[in-house]
Formats: sequence, structure tokens, C-alpha cells
Amino acid sequence: MLRRTAALALTLALALGMAAATARALTIRKTGEPETVTSWQRDACAESDAPDTPARAFRDAGGTVHLIASHSTARALTGPSLDAVRPNCAVIFQGHGKDDPRLNDDRSWISSFYTPDGSTVFALVSNEFHGQKRRALCPSGEYMRCWRNSITAAVSSDGGASFRLSAAPPNHSVATLPYPYGGDVGQRTGYFAPSNIVRNGDHWYAFLWAERFGAQQRGACLMRTDNLADPQSWRGWDGKSYSVRFVRETQAGDPAETHVCAPVAPDVLQGTVRSVVRHRASGLFVATLAMTRDGRTGIWTTTSRDLVGWSKPELLWAAPLLFRYGCGDAAAFDYPALLDPGSQSRNFEDVGKSAYVYMTRLNLDKCRITWNRDLVRMRVEIEGN
Repeated sequence: MLRRTAALALTLALALGMAAATARALTIRKTGEPETVTSWQRDACAESDAPDTPARAFRDAGGTVHLIASHSTARALTGPSLDAVRPNCAVIFQGHGKDDPRLNDDRSWISSFYTPDGSTVFALVSNEFHGQKRRALCPSGEYMRCWRNSITAAVSSDGGASFRLSAAPPNHSVATLPYPYGGDVGQRTGYFAPSNIVRNGDHWYAFLWAERFGAQQRGACLMRTDNLADPQSWRGWDGKSYSVRFVRETQAGDPAETHVCAPVAPDVLQGTVRSVVRHRASGLFVATLAMTRDGRTGIWTTTSRDLVGWSKPELLWAAPLLFRYGCGDAAAFDYPALLDPGSQSRNFEDVGKSAYVYMTRLNLDKCRITWNRDLVRMRVEIEGN
């Protein structure tokens, strides 16, 4: 019995030591103030041309860098390097405003990109069904009470110059709740805001945010696929393995709880995971989040070796956020994404000793959020090995 107790104590000590080592493995600190990448007042191609997703980047087959941080009518910044991208007013993607919620093709934010060769570019899309615009489905006419979200897929065959749905709706669906649209249910429901796509081993991974509804728990869910060309090949983490098959509606005898994901590290990932990159020297993954924790609001980082276990978050920068600001603040911030101009990956999925946190700065007008939003970036240094 004593030997067993000692062994358990040693195992616990080793586990705690490994967790502590992971937490101390990287030190990320800001080394500058936010600098403007694009100014809405100066650069917007249209009123709604404002950064409303985390910044994502990839290099096409010709070496041009595409940086996308856009609204539901999506445009890109393009240029010879991440440091030299400029606004391009060509529309690369938008949803089709379908009235049927089962099609998952209403207003759509193209959010995540991955290209194996610079010619074909796969993408994840955050699709919002706006029930308040269909009063027969949403008697209250209130946006938040009738909002259903899903994750869908798009693809480009011209190096990111334009995107189309990867299949005819609703077969382009990636992650959906297993419950039919309920209309005026009093809260937003579904899966939201996919992170960037990152390769690990033989699979591609992405985080998404889930709201509590039915059997689905609230938190950051993780999904993976071994075939980016097949939207329905993505499988969610169930707490033990990647076995959750997302469906649009369960059939008789098929329990809904088998088709919802389990939040990953819910006591750590308490906000939407905006980006995940791998630190080249250590091999650790670094996630960025905008959240309030321990009474402090701002941009946070956390690290992981396997995308499932995460270190205690560290506050990178204290700042007012999109949903956490005061009327005395000049601006609020959100959508932090870590990008390294010197990344060795075509998809900017790794970082070295320095990088930038790209963010949206929402310039407040008398305590109100308007279209006046800028894409900014803040230099950081990353120490550890």
C-alpha cells in the first residue's frame, strides 16, 4: 500500500512538474505598441470593409502573400511579404443569404485558410443564420435571440483570388448542432469562430467556440481531419478521442449527445481561441485569446504540446476588449492572431524568436462600436527552447 501511495505521489509530482515546465517553457512579451496595418478611414473599399475576423495569411504559388481579416464581404491584403501587403478591393467571398436555415448559407465570414501547394486553398467559414430577418422564424425580431451559427467549408482553385463553397449546400457543412433550427430560443446557438488551421502529424486541426445548448457544453472545442477536401470528414474531440461526427439533425434512435464536442481545457481556454501556431525552437503550440481572467482583461497566451492540455494563461497585454470596454475608452480590441513575417510555413503556422500579434482596433464613438475599425499589429518576443 505504501509503495502504491508513493508511486501515485511520484506520478502526480511528475505530472505537475511537466505542467509547470510547459508553463515556463516560453516567455512571450510585447516589445512595442500597436501599429496600424490598415486604417478604415483611409483604406476601406466600402463602408463594411472592416476587419471582423482574426488575421490569417498564406503564400500562393507565385510567392504573393495573402492576408485576410475581413467582414462578411471578404477582401484580402496582398503583397510580396507579410510586411508589405496592401488592400485589394476585389471581393474574394461572401455568403448567399439563403432563407432556409438548413442550408447553412446565409451571412458568412471566411475565417481560416490552408494551402498545400499555393494553388488550391481550403477554408473554414463561420456562417451566421440571421433569423431576425425572417420574422416568420423569429417573432421577436431580435438578432441574439434567433442567431444560429455553423462552420462550413469553401475552396479556391486560383491561389486565393476567389473562393466558392466546397460543395452544394448543405453538403459544405463542417460543424453543426444536431438539433433543427428552433427560431426564437432566446440566445445564440451553434458553433462559432474557427481558429486558423494548423498541421500536426497526419492531421489538420482547428478550434471552434461552442455555446451551451441541449447536450452541447460551452467552451473551446477542437476538431481535426485528414482530408481538407471533404467538409464532412472533420471529427470533434469528445474528451478522449476525435470521434464526434457532426450532423445537422439526428435520426430516430441516434442520441444527440454523441454528436456534440467536449470543450478542451475549460478552466484554461475560457475565451475563443483566435489563433494557434507552433514555436519552431520548442515545438510548443501557442494559442492567443482575448478574455477576462482573474479580474484582468486583455490579450492572453497559453502553450501546449498536444493541443489538448494547456498551460496556465499568461496576460500578454492589458486592454479593453470588444465586449469588455468602458465609455471612457477610446478603442476596444479583439481577434488576436500571432503571425511571424519570417515564418517557414506557406500557411504561417509557425513562429520564431519574434512575431506580431495582429488585432482589430475598434475605434469607439461615444461608447458605440461603428464600422470605424483598424487592423493593427504589436511586436512580441518569444523566449524559450
